[in-house]
Amino acid sequence: MSSFSWPYRVPIGDINYGGHMGNDRSLSLFHEARLSYLKSLGFSELNIGNNAGIIMRNAQVDFMAEIFHGDELEIDVTPGEIKGARFTLNYEVKRLGDGKTVLRGSTVLVAFDYQIKKPVPIPEEFLKLIS
Repeated sequence: MSSFSWPYRVPIGDINYGGHMGNDRSLSLFHEARLSYLKSLGFSELNIGNNAGIIMRNAQVDFMAEIFHGDELEIDVTPGEIKGARFTLNYEVKRLGDGKTVLRGSTVLVAFDYQIKKPVPIPEEFLKLIS
């Protein structure tokens, strides 16, 4: 199972009226980390092999601590359960300054052929890299 770490410094645009990172930014953070993870494997969201891309079925976020402007974060992306055309990516976000986990979450993704608009089996080459 391949895991991946991605660094992120929190810009002012991520900060809401409460003075901390807005909850909507967590999924954007997961998205950016996922894109970088897929790129590191030689893939993208629109191409995981055999005319398949991915589409999100479910997302879950646990907010563990506030995140502030300028915080340096490390987002770990780790594949989880694989079942049929679905696979899970797990995310753990740590603040580098104090080592505290500030976010945890997951996304359930489905191998999807955008031409026929249907789920398809996860391509073998991709499956080998995330298993």
